[in-house]
Amino acid sequence: MQSERMYAALKGLGKEARLVMLPHEAHAYRARKSLLHVLWEQEQWLDKYLLNDSAEPVKVITEQVAEPTPSQ
Repeated sequence: MQSERMYAALKGLGKEARLVMLPHEAHAYRARKSLLHVLWEQEQWLDKYLLNDSAEPVKVITEQVAEPTPSQ
């Protein structure tokens, strides 16, 4: 139920979302076929969002923080 609500909320905001519900499975995946499918889904997500060469690199901003001065 929570997964369905999260999916509906994301879609309602116009976000790309995918909800995969496997038959005969609840909170923990037990069937070998289900486990393999979940691994496949994860690999597809990683390929799409992390290995996409056309994506712009994330800019990392670092700031030097001054050392606190001891109070006297």
